[in-house]
Amino acid sequence: MRITSGHLRNRQFEVPRSEVRPTMEAVREALFSSLGGHCNGLRVLDLYAGSGALGLEAWSRGAASVTFVEKHARVVKQVEQNVEQLRSDELGMAQVYCADAVHWVREAKVSFDLILADPPYDLADAFEETLAAIESASALSADGSVVYEMRNQYEWSLPPAWSVKRDKCYGKTRILILKQEQR
Repeated sequence: MRITSGHLRNRQFEVPRSEVRPTMEAVREALFSSLGGHCNGLRVLDLYAGSGALGLEAWSRGAASVTFVEKHARVVKQVEQNVEQLRSDELGMAQVYCADAVHWVREAKVSFDLILADPPYDLADAFEETLAAIESASALSADGSVVYEMRNQYEWSLPPAWSVKRDKCYGKTRILILKQEQR
Protein backbone atom coordinates (compact mmCIF):
# COMPACT_ATOMS: atom_id res chain seq x y z
CA MET A 1 0.00 0.00 0.00
CA ARG A 2 1.02 3.60 -0.38
CA ILE A 3 0.46 6.90 1.39
CA THR A 4 -1.65 9.26 -0.71
CA SER A 5 -0.48 12.73 0.34
CA GLY A 6 1.81 14.84 2.52
CA HIS A 7 5.49 14.44 3.36
CA LEU A 8 5.38 10.71 2.65
CA ARG A 9 3.28 10.90 -0.52
CA ASN A 10 3.63 7.76 -2.67
CA ARG A 11 5.83 6.03 -0.08
CA GLN A 12 4.98 2.35 0.30
CA PHE A 13 4.29 0.55 3.57
CA GLU A 14 3.81 -3.12 4.35
CA VAL A 15 0.47 -4.61 5.35
CA PRO A 16 0.22 -7.86 7.31
CA ARG A 17 -1.57 -10.26 4.97
CA SER A 18 -4.89 -11.85 5.97
CA GLU A 19 -4.83 -10.27 9.44
CA VAL A 20 -6.12 -6.79 8.66
CA ARG A 21 -8.46 -4.96 6.33
CA PRO A 22 -6.66 -1.72 5.47
CA THR A 23 -8.62 1.34 4.44
CA MET A 24 -8.28 1.63 0.68
CA GLU A 25 -6.35 4.53 -0.85
CA ALA A 26 -9.39 6.17 -2.47
CA VAL A 27 -11.31 6.08 0.81
CA ARG A 28 -8.35 7.52 2.75
CA GLU A 29 -7.95 10.29 0.20
CA ALA A 30 -11.67 11.18 0.35
CA LEU A 31 -11.69 11.00 4.15
CA PHE A 32 -8.73 13.32 4.61
CA SER A 33 -10.05 15.69 1.96
CA SER A 34 -13.26 15.98 3.98
CA LEU A 35 -11.11 16.84 7.03
CA GLY A 36 -9.43 19.69 5.15
CA GLY A 37 -6.63 17.73 3.51
CA HIS A 38 -4.08 18.10 6.29
CA CYS A 39 -3.57 17.31 9.97
CA ASN A 40 -1.13 20.11 10.78
CA GLY A 41 -0.29 20.11 14.48
CA LEU A 42 -2.99 17.61 15.48
CA ARG A 43 -2.62 14.96 18.16
CA VAL A 44 -3.98 11.84 16.42
CA LEU A 45 -5.03 8.48 17.84
CA ASP A 46 -5.33 5.51 15.46
CA LEU A 47 -7.47 2.96 17.35
CA TYR A 48 -7.71 -0.59 16.05
CA ALA A 49 -4.72 0.47 13.98
CA GLY A 50 -4.41 -2.72 11.94
CA SER A 51 -2.09 -1.81 9.06
CA GLY A 52 -1.71 1.71 10.45
CA ALA A 53 -2.85 3.16 7.11
CA LEU A 54 -5.04 5.87 8.65
CA GLY A 55 -2.47 6.94 11.23
CA LEU A 56 0.37 6.91 8.70
CA GLU A 57 -1.71 9.10 6.40
CA ALA A 58 -2.35 11.59 9.24
CA TRP A 59 1.35 11.51 10.16
CA SER A 60 2.32 12.25 6.55
CA ARG A 61 -0.18 15.13 6.47
CA GLY A 62 1.44 17.01 9.36
CA ALA A 63 0.13 15.51 12.61
CA ALA A 64 2.22 16.63 15.60
CA SER A 65 1.88 13.15 17.04
CA VAL A 66 0.24 9.86 16.12
CA THR A 67 -0.49 7.12 18.61
CA PHE A 68 -1.25 3.69 17.12
CA VAL A 69 -3.16 1.16 19.26
CA GLU A 70 -3.55 -2.41 18.05
CA LYS A 71 -4.00 -5.58 20.10
CA HIS A 72 -2.41 -8.21 17.84
CA ALA A 73 1.33 -8.44 18.52
CA ARG A 74 2.30 -9.57 15.01
CA VAL A 75 0.39 -6.66 13.47
CA VAL A 76 1.91 -4.23 15.99
CA LYS A 77 5.37 -5.37 14.95
CA GLN A 78 4.59 -4.50 11.31
CA VAL A 79 3.25 -1.05 12.27
CA GLU A 80 6.42 -0.43 14.30
CA GLN A 81 8.56 -1.43 11.32
CA ASN A 82 6.57 0.87 9.01
CA VAL A 83 6.95 3.79 11.42
CA GLU A 84 10.70 3.23 11.67
CA GLN A 85 11.16 2.92 7.90
CA LEU A 86 9.12 6.07 7.20
CA ARG A 87 10.38 8.24 10.07
CA SER A 88 11.97 11.56 9.06
CA ASP A 89 12.71 14.98 10.54
CA GLU A 90 9.65 16.52 8.85
CA LEU A 91 7.29 14.23 10.76
CA GLY A 92 5.86 14.50 14.25
CA MET A 93 6.16 11.93 17.00
CA ALA A 94 4.79 8.41 16.61
CA GLN A 95 4.12 5.79 19.28
CA VAL A 96 2.80 2.25 18.89
CA TYR A 97 1.02 0.34 21.66
CA CYS A 98 0.01 -3.30 21.80
CA ALA A 99 -3.28 -3.14 23.69
CA ASP A 100 -7.03 -3.52 23.41
CA ALA A 101 -8.32 -0.24 21.94
CA VAL A 102 -11.22 0.36 24.33
CA HIS A 103 -9.20 -0.57 27.41
CA TRP A 104 -6.28 1.63 26.28
CA VAL A 105 -8.54 4.68 25.81
CA ARG A 106 -10.09 4.22 29.25
CA GLU A 107 -6.68 3.95 30.93
CA ALA A 108 -4.57 6.44 28.94
CA LYS A 109 -6.06 9.69 30.28
CA VAL A 110 -4.82 11.57 27.21
CA SER A 111 -6.76 13.91 24.93
CA PHE A 112 -6.58 13.85 21.13
CA ASP A 113 -7.69 16.23 18.38
CA LEU A 114 -8.49 13.46 15.90
CA ILE A 115 -9.39 9.88 16.74
CA LEU A 116 -9.42 7.38 13.87
CA ALA A 117 -11.33 4.21 14.74
CA ASP A 118 -11.43 1.36 12.23
CA PRO A 119 -12.27 -1.83 14.13
CA PRO A 120 -12.70 -5.20 12.48
CA TYR A 121 -16.11 -5.21 10.85
CA ASP A 122 -17.18 -8.28 12.85
CA LEU A 123 -16.78 -6.60 16.27
CA ALA A 124 -20.49 -6.21 16.97
CA ASP A 125 -20.40 -3.74 19.88
CA ALA A 126 -17.27 -1.81 18.90
CA PHE A 127 -19.11 1.35 17.84
CA GLU A 128 -20.95 1.85 21.13
CA GLU A 129 -18.04 0.67 23.29
CA THR A 130 -15.50 2.88 21.53
CA LEU A 131 -17.61 6.05 21.78
CA ALA A 132 -18.46 5.29 25.43
CA ALA A 133 -14.75 4.84 26.25
CA ILE A 134 -13.79 8.08 24.47
CA GLU A 135 -16.54 9.95 26.30
CA SER A 136 -15.86 8.53 29.76
CA ALA A 137 -12.11 9.11 29.47
CA SER A 138 -12.48 12.63 27.99
CA ALA A 139 -10.14 11.43 25.23
CA LEU A 140 -11.37 13.92 22.61
CA SER A 141 -10.32 17.57 22.72
CA ALA A 142 -13.04 20.25 22.70
CA ASP A 143 -12.84 20.83 18.93
CA GLY A 144 -11.81 17.28 18.11
CA SER A 145 -13.38 14.76 15.75
CA VAL A 146 -13.79 11.01 15.70
CA VAL A 147 -13.61 9.29 12.33
CA TYR A 148 -15.31 5.92 12.54
CA GLU A 149 -15.13 3.35 9.75
CA MET A 150 -17.65 0.52 9.53
CA ARG A 151 -19.42 -1.74 7.06
CA ASN A 152 -22.04 0.37 5.26
CA GLN A 153 -25.00 -1.85 6.18
CA TYR A 154 -24.15 -1.92 9.91
CA GLU A 155 -27.11 -0.82 12.04
CA TRP A 156 -25.96 1.84 14.47
CA SER A 157 -27.46 4.39 16.80
CA LEU A 158 -25.67 7.46 18.01
CA PRO A 159 -25.28 7.96 21.76
CA PRO A 160 -26.86 11.21 23.05
CA ALA A 161 -23.57 13.07 23.60
CA TRP A 162 -22.56 12.78 19.93
CA SER A 163 -23.48 14.36 16.61
CA VAL A 164 -22.76 13.31 13.04
CA LYS A 165 -20.88 15.90 10.98
CA ARG A 166 -20.51 13.65 7.96
CA ASP A 167 -21.86 10.26 6.92
CA LYS A 168 -20.56 8.95 3.61
CA CYS A 169 -20.46 5.51 2.00
CA TYR A 170 -17.69 4.35 -0.32
CA GLY A 171 -18.73 1.00 -1.72
CA LYS A 172 -19.04 -1.37 1.26
CA THR A 173 -17.41 1.13 3.63
CA ARG A 174 -19.18 3.81 5.68
CA ILE A 175 -17.21 6.69 7.18
CA LEU A 176 -18.74 8.72 9.99
CA ILE A 177 -17.18 11.96 11.22
CA LEU A 178 -18.46 12.58 14.72
CA LYS A 179 -18.26 15.41 17.22
CA GLN A 180 -18.84 15.14 20.93
CA GLU A 181 -21.23 17.69 22.39
CA GLN A 182 -19.64 19.98 24.99
CA ARG A 183 -20.48 19.23 28.61
